[in-house]
Amino acid sequence: FVEDDQAFYNLCSMELKLKGFDVVHVADGSLAIEKIKVEKPDLVLLDIVLPGMNGLDILKEMKDDEDLKNIKTAMLTNFGMDENVNRAMDLGADEYFMKYNIVLSELPQKINTLLGVK
Repeated sequence: FVEDDQAFYNLCSMELKLKGFDVVHVADGSLAIEKIKVEKPDLVLLDIVLPGMNGLDILKEMKDDEDLKNIKTAMLTNFGMDENVNRAMDLGADEYFMKYNIVLSELPQKINTLLGVK
């Protein structure tokens, strides 16, 4: 979970952990790629606006890396279908979630759907 907003991360991770997900947090974009390489997650929830390195650059680096390119990625944004969301989808993001519109109780099911888990 690459997210610099600690309160938002806390809310989402609490819900995910309650549903049995293992959640690893990175708050600084510049640390994300190394953490992803070490953890090899099934899914990366990736904020677009981050300190250090933005989420679009992280996504591009992931998709250019043979070991990371098949990891599912869901972008997090506070903005609608703006150019960042369009670019993220063009770069290979699997989904995007509007932060202000996330229903926490539905987040685990949305992630399971992304992962192909019923």
